Amino acid sequence: LYQRFGMKYLRQIVEALPDTPVILFSKGAWFAMSDLAQIPNCAIGLDWQTEPAHARSVFGSDRVLQGNLDPAILYGSAQSVHEAAEKMAHAFGQHYIANLGHGVYPDTPLENVKVFVQAIKNYKYS
Repeated sequence: LYQRFGMKYLRQIVEALPDTPVILFSKGAWFAMSDLAQIPNCAIGLDWQTEPAHARSVFGSDRVLQGNLDPAILYGSAQSVHEAAEKMAHAFGQHYIANLGHGVYPDTPLENVKVFVQAIKNYKYS
């Protein structure tokens, strides 16, 4: 059903925007990653249920990926948020846009959002 009712339209949208940067986010579409990898000229947004190593094995090291921190992590301690952000950035490596794997919940502690952003800003790729 995803192939029939979703994939062809995702491709059509990306192809209709040849001069526009596109990040294709298809939440929960772990089963269609190989098909998503065939859509050219776009970055891929990932939800928090996707392992970075698996995503890299499907999309390759040069494809820009975005995501995938579980937004619930932001309810933890500042230390755990910082560690999770660094672990995520390290796991994805280069060609990566750090972000959550979905939106920020309304009652998320603002201080932990700041910790997340600062951890990413300070992260040094090796």
